[in-house]
Amino acid sequence: MQVNYTMDALASLIQLVNFIESKNTPGAGLRWLDKYEAFLTKQLFNPNQIKLCHNQTFNKLNLRCINYNDWVIAFSVQETSV
Repeated sequence: MQVNYTMDALASLIQLVNFIESKNTPGAGLRWLDKYEAFLTKQLFNPNQIKLCHNQTFNKLNLRCINYNDWVIAFSVQETSV
């Protein structure tokens, strides 16, 4: 599955990768990003089986949630036509 980020999410990830890079050894930020995307790819293999978020606002928006460490990742499932 291809992971598509919103512009806001991508901007946040870039800032986070740069922060990790500034506090650790060279390449640490990109290694973290690789692990994060590997987690997403594994978890989102069949996104329709992931339950809707418990948060009422997210639930009303039909968003699904997964947890990564202390983060809650909310996402929508886009229907694909063949």
